[in-house]
Amino acid sequence: MHALAIPMSPTQLLITIGVFLVFMMLRLKRISQARPLKAEQLWIVPLIFAGITALTFVQAPPTMADVPWLIGIGVLGAIVGWYRGKMMRITVDPKTHALSQAASPVAMLFILAVFGLRYGLRYVLGEEASAWGFSLNLLSDAPMVFAVAMFALTRVEMFIRAERLLGEARAARTTAPITSDPSA
Repeated sequence: MHALAIPMSPTQLLITIGVFLVFMMLRLKRISQARPLKAEQLWIVPLIFAGITALTFVQAPPTMADVPWLIGIGVLGAIVGWYRGKMMRITVDPKTHALSQAASPVAMLFILAVFGLRYGLRYVLGEEASAWGFSLNLLSDAPMVFAVAMFALTRVEMFIRAERLLGEARAARTTAPITSDPSA
């Protein structure tokens, strides 16, 4: 079993939250700007997160009692990821068939929730985990499993939708952009 870091003091926690919020505010300013989308590269981010999670599991494997919890958390992450992917606006340029994406601010909230959940659980339940019947591994592994499943299904949904939109653009021969906008 791997040990969790010593719980942060309230001052350290506030500094961490402050730095994270400043970073997220800077990110939110650019979030609605369209960026190129390369559908064939959507698998890279989930693979990186899966690799990091696998290394963590090799170092400190989950117990058999944790596996059902981790599977359930993975399923929940997959569901959240699918809906997060649906919130991404994907556009196809009708002339060049270039794909672009713009994230929704709501989609960014999912990322905030995952980090908040991980650090919140560690801070609040870290010392009480064994008394409540949770292993320390579960508290640190669960958010990682959730994130891997969320990122993977976000990207799967985006890939499916991007390919469908690209097919529609090729068939339509229109000059207006083909968009999948969740707010429309």
